[in-house]
Amino acid sequence: MTVFRSHALAMAGVALAVTALSVGTPVAAEKAVPDAAKAHPMPWGEFKLAPRIVKKLAAGEKANIIVGIEGTGIPIQGAEMRIGTKKGCEAANKALSADCRIVGPVNPDTAKQLSELETLLNSGQVDCLALQPPLPNQFTGIINKYADAGIPVFTLNIDAPKAKRFAFYALNEIQAGKINGEATARLVKAKGIEVGEIAMGSGAPDQPWAQARMEGFVAGYKSVFPEAKFFNDSKSGIPTGKNFTTQEVLNSVTPFLTAHPEVKLFFHTDQGVEGVGNVIRNLKLSGKVFTAGFNVSGAILDAIDEGTTLVTIDQGFDNQAQAPVEQCAAYLAKGETPADPLQYLRPIVITKAGGEAELNVAAGRERLKAAR
Repeated sequence: MTVFRSHALAMAGVALAVTALSVGTPVAAEKAVPDAAKAHPMPWGEFKLAPRIVKKLAAGEKANIIVGIEGTGIPIQGAEMRIGTKKGCEAANKALSADCRIVGPVNPDTAKQLSELETLLNSGQVDCLALQPPLPNQFTGIINKYADAGIPVFTLNIDAPKAKRFAFYALNEIQAGKINGEATARLVKAKGIEVGEIAMGSGAPDQPWAQARMEGFVAGYKSVFPEAKFFNDSKSGIPTGKNFTTQEVLNSVTPFLTAHPEVKLFFHTDQGVEGVGNVIRNLKLSGKVFTAGFNVSGAILDAIDEGTTLVTIDQGFDNQAQAPVEQCAAYLAKGETPADPLQYLRPIVITKAGGEAELNVAAGRERLKAAR
């Protein structure tokens, strides 16, 4: 939720969840800490690593790498980020000895997430932080507190570019939308599908990440069909439900498609594509109306198999968590930072048959299974 929030909320509950991941064999004690890690020039000023962290690293003690996310119980996202943290920790332990933990409320709760981050900071439990803020720049204050305390911070999934973060890891939302649009248009062309108008909707049509995906989709689709006619543009996405539930999509898209028979393709910016597929089947429009979107569920993959959904994009939440964990280790062990603070990751495209740079449905199911 590039940059975004793209998920359905998990079952009720806001208790904090913490998962510890300790991987690998500790490296040798009395290790020299590079000067580039102790002090590092950043666009916002000089960063100085906390003396307590320098002392730990020099003694060969385990570094505490924390991944703070918006909701550990968010379907797919929470599980995939846990997988990515584990993989990142395995790689991190090749550079230094590290413990890696995922923290955050079970379901999104900004106050609880912020309170936990404050507690971890004040108790000295973090040596490097990878953080998913709830909204763009929403956690600027706490990020700056961490940086001022000598703790490196990397953001993932949602950025805080005004804060003292080192780098950001996520999709490039416009690029991801464009890739989706191109893949969708290629399938439309290959299958000889007659598309009248194309509509676009979102659970959060006013959010930058959603508008960027719609903007990219239009550009990608028009790269194949320059004269394609769109019912709406990226600034006027059809709202399909702020809670990102399938029922909300059914309630909003059913009357829309009924009232607009000229619309033959409906692009959805998030997992609401599952609901759009249900609407198409319920209205007995299969083979006449199609959809494409983002995120993965069993129902979305079933719809791809059936031909109702042409394309979906797995955002690679595991990759978004793995990359900053590895970068934490690279900084603490070597003082390395990315040359470009915007570290965009390639989206994972899923179509029925798969193809070059695409997964097929079977491969998509394997990824989904691992995230359960």
